[in-house]
Amino acid sequence: MKYNITIFSGLIAILFLVSSCKTTKYVPENKLLLTKNIIEINGNKNTETNLTPYIIQKPNSKAMGLPLSLWFYNMGNENYQKKWDQKILKYADSSHFATKVFSLKQSIGWANFNKSFNEWLFKNGEAPIFLDTLKANKTQKTLKQYYLDQGYFNSHINYHIDTLSEKKAQVVYQIDKGSPYKIDSIFTNIASPVIDSLYQQHKTKSLIKKNRIFKREIFENEAERLTQIFRNSGVFHFSKYSITFKDIDSTRADHRTNVIIDIADRLIELEDTLIAVSYEISKIKEVNVYTDYSYTKKNLPIKNTIKYKNIQFLSYDDLNFKPEILYRYILLKPGNIYSDKNNMLTRNYLNGLSIFKSLRIEYEEIANHELQANIYLTPSKRYGLKLEAEFIHSNQKPFGLSGKATLNNKNTFHRNEVFEIGLQGSFLNSAEISDGKFINAWEIGVDASYKIPRFFLPFSKNLTFLKNTSPTTIFTLGTSLQKNVGLDKQRFTFIAAYDWTRNRKYQHTFELLNAQFINNLNVNSFFNIYKSEFRKLENIRDAYFPDYLELSENNATTFVQESLNDTNFALTEPEAYREVKNVEKRYDIITENSLIPAISYQFTYNNQVNFNDYDFSFFKAQITSSGVLASKLAKEKNENNIKQILNTNIAQFIKIDFDYRKHWLLKYNNVLAFRANIGYALPYGNSSSLPFSRSYFAGGPNDIRAWKIYELGPGSENSGLEFNVGNFKLMSNIEYRFDIIRGFKGALFADAGNIWDTTNSEITSSEAKFNNLNSLTKIGIGSGFGIRYDFSFLVLRGDLGFKTYEPYLTTDNKWFQNYNLKNSVFNIGINYPF
Repeated sequence: MKYNITIFSGLIAILFLVSSCKTTKYVPENKLLLTKNIIEINGNKNTETNLTPYIIQKPNSKAMGLPLSLWFYNMGNENYQKKWDQKILKYADSSHFATKVFSLKQSIGWANFNKSFNEWLFKNGEAPIFLDTLKANKTQKTLKQYYLDQGYFNSHINYHIDTLSEKKAQVVYQIDKGSPYKIDSIFTNIASPVIDSLYQQHKTKSLIKKNRIFKREIFENEAERLTQIFRNSGVFHFSKYSITFKDIDSTRADHRTNVIIDIADRLIELEDTLIAVSYEISKIKEVNVYTDYSYTKKNLPIKNTIKYKNIQFLSYDDLNFKPEILYRYILLKPGNIYSDKNNMLTRNYLNGLSIFKSLRIEYEEIANHELQANIYLTPSKRYGLKLEAEFIHSNQKPFGLSGKATLNNKNTFHRNEVFEIGLQGSFLNSAEISDGKFINAWEIGVDASYKIPRFFLPFSKNLTFLKNTSPTTIFTLGTSLQKNVGLDKQRFTFIAAYDWTRNRKYQHTFELLNAQFINNLNVNSFFNIYKSEFRKLENIRDAYFPDYLELSENNATTFVQESLNDTNFALTEPEAYREVKNVEKRYDIITENSLIPAISYQFTYNNQVNFNDYDFSFFKAQITSSGVLASKLAKEKNENNIKQILNTNIAQFIKIDFDYRKHWLLKYNNVLAFRANIGYALPYGNSSSLPFSRSYFAGGPNDIRAWKIYELGPGSENSGLEFNVGNFKLMSNIEYRFDIIRGFKGALFADAGNIWDTTNSEITSSEAKFNNLNSLTKIGIGSGFGIRYDFSFLVLRGDLGFKTYEPYLTTDNKWFQNYNLKNSVFNIGINYPF
């Protein structure tokens, strides 16, 4: 085993320690550096993190147990301004050593650099946190309140300070919880008859139950539950603050307490006096929709008014929206009782159209318990232009820039649709081309999409499973063209997809058709690109056809055909003959033009609240079937009895993918991220192999990072091919992410997985096949570390992966045999890999 990494890491650690001296470098004599908070519950040390948010003062942040941000801060010199002034005066003297050797300008430049570097360290590092007894006292009170909210009415909280050294200390919080109080008898006192009637209808689902531990959260959730019930049942004026819970007794020796659910009447102001009136159910009498509202127009006269099914659609200028279309997304209807749920769904549906910049819904009581709903819609600009750019890096494409310009037209035919047309291009430095030019490859494409905010169906549109969802139909048509990228593919794509969400966590996508035609324009360059295949032919030529001197990448296909037509070669050298036959088959698979008429369904679950939520779960499942209907309808066949359309083979396969991710937020804002991925694709019927574009691969910046993209697998085979693919894939990743210094983040990761072939193809070796559970011993494992910089709108990532377990090695010990910098892989990526 090599020790390069250990030595390298040790040098970095020593550099940190020497540079930062000690953590108390900037701790004054009368202060103590807070190093740790310890919580003891009933005499035992607490290891859970649920109490962490209630600790007011926390020590300096740590990564892997080390206060890296504090070390960076301590690397700076607090007197840098004074030292800079002194250096400038010294350098002004022409006899000074630095001025004589480097010149005045260079010396001042060095002084400015030192000053700027110190400013950066103090700005981005973390200053030492001094123990504050006022904050410790506040934490004591906060913990007391926390346990009160958990039902521990007689808890006792104390703390003491342990001085660890002259300038370091830790705070120990000692908690005696006592026994929790439980709910005994439950009573109600409800003033309004309407509220009492609704409560009786829904009391069986109450969260407040006898013998449950008294927790504040339960009562808050019950108040929220009741408020939703009342307001969704027409009680427009109901307020959660009308609900109180009384008769809480914290003195009973049996640690039980009765509860009275008290719901008061509505309070209104009448002639400077508050009076109580019963809550009543309100109905919507009128609905007005202002389709082009803006603050500058609000006092202008209405130009157009159209009444459609008792809803009035108004506009200050021309009415650019069809009322019958907008009507579908408005659940507030005259004659219906008021409902918070319908109000929220109306808002979500209208926002989901992506054609309104803002919307507001207001209610006005125009008569006793009768409401007028006013919906104010502010349209977005009809035309918009979006520009995007991205940096590209991989082992095949060392450098590249891609960009996309998208023009959108909202409310295209006044039916709330969105039409988009996009032009995208990439300019690349391809490792496959050696023509002396830095930018030697490109790709250009154009696509158009038409988004309809409803299901566009030829049959009944009253689908019950779509109730309370946001259905969308998207049609996409696109094409792209490559030059000096692989075999210079030309793609044509047509997609008809349906998308619907019941809430923000669940998303469904059904692609009625995802048809893709892939045309390889430059198959003659196959052996120039896949040089490993050409080297096999060269070896066979040297061994069995030494007189075939004219062999080159350009005429290799001729050599293949002549070799396979040589009966004597087939009889006398069957192994070599089979090798040439395998080269031909791989050539046919990769150069084959493909028609992929697929249908798919995808389900996604994601409970991440927003981009800054680091504690969430994600699950995606997708099933895809290609070629079922097309193969039945096709009449054309080639000489091998393969069904075709327009002289192109129809790809027939079924594919299933599962992707699970889990993120845990740890102390000091550190994150533990996990991903598990499994995919299986089975060609059948009209296809004996998967299209290259739908096959699985292993390796790369978002995969198993110790190997380059397409480099690992299949199985324990070490083929040396440029592109290794399979039809079965297993992968899992785990990554520990931590803050280093403001903006800079670090990561330690381990990746495991591989691809296999299960098709029993003649060109598949036994090492590449997945036979049984013993094949799991052929999983490759990589580990490493990464440095990232967070720009807030994207994360620039660099990961260094080391080969930890290599299943293809012929030695008995496959662990850490090439765990060194020489055989590592450096990956550059945008945003996190998962």
